[in-house]
Amino acid sequence: MNAPIVQGRAGRWIAIVASLVVVATIVAAIAVMGSPSKQRLMRLDERRVVELGNIADQIEAWRNEHGHIPGSLAELAAAPGVRVPQDPASGQPYGYEVLGASEYRLCAQFDTDTAAETDPQPWRGAVWAHGIGRQCFTRRAAVVRE
Repeated sequence: MNAPIVQGRAGRWIAIVASLVVVATIVAAIAVMGSPSKQRLMRLDERRVVELGNIADQIEAWRNEHGHIPGSLAELAAAPGVRVPQDPASGQPYGYEVLGASEYRLCAQFDTDTAAETDPQPWRGAVWAHGIGRQCFTRRAAVVRE
């Protein structure tokens, strides 16, 4: 008669320990990776960096074809086959400013800080490292010699 009672208590203790292990694992994962909302902000910033890189590539192609950089992102977007993305969260256009014949500035609003990272992501590198808030990146379109 005592055997079922002992087995029931053992089963309860196993369930409690297993539950504690699951909770500890979830807490550890959040501590290491950050909260889901922080992960979302990081993904949005990663997308912004990729899109700024794509815009820079399109400006480079424009320069190679026309001999100068576009006067605006709207001018760039008017070219056939060119799609100029907008900020994924706000839907606003990225900032663009012509600084010289081949020099320009691209700007975006960021939610996370990658400038202080000691081990930057290999696909991003230090070229697009940014702080929180509006950050601008000065670039120079290469001159193609034929």
